[in-house]
Amino acid sequence: MRVNRTLGLLIVAALLGVAWLGYSQPQLFPGGLDVPGLVWAIMALLLVSGAGYGFYRFKHDRGMALAGAVFWSLLIVAITLAYPLFN
Repeated sequence: MRVNRTLGLLIVAALLGVAWLGYSQPQLFPGGLDVPGLVWAIMALLLVSGAGYGFYRFKHDRGMALAGAVFWSLLIVAITLAYPLFN
């Protein structure tokens, strides 16, 4: 299980790196590809698939699942509120 978490974090970090590169250096990507939008869409799919796992986990370990849901909800709200500052 620990390897899956680490791999997931590495994938998200790599996607964030590609998104930042696409935002700061768009000329590196051919055809005016909206790389940040594409990466955010992939991350949304990862979030949805993780939520499916969270609902499965909720049956077995309610406390940790609830804490994770609250944490990620607050983090998403914080990112949404901070986004205009960086845009």
